[in-house]
Amino acid sequence: MKPILTYPLMLAFLLGWYLMIPPASGPGYDTSAPLSRWRVFSSHDHAYECEGAKFLYREGARQKNEPIKAALDQAQCIATDDARLKP
Repeated sequence: MKPILTYPLMLAFLLGWYLMIPPASGPGYDTSAPLSRWRVFSSHDHAYECEGAKFLYREGARQKNEPIKAALDQAQCIATDDARLKP
């Protein structure tokens, strides 16, 4: 007999992570903006993958002296079900 997955356990498999950057504001980025206004830069299955991607993207932008580096310095990994993402 196969085990039956309970509803909360099934939700855990659906959870993902967004690497989010703040919205542009003048010459910089508005880190005080609510997360619902931040932009999804990339999406990941696990928090550790998101954190690793944040490091790699930031270092790549730093080495190439790309303007997006300032946003990536403020980037955050946020769970896809985080209530702060709702407008």
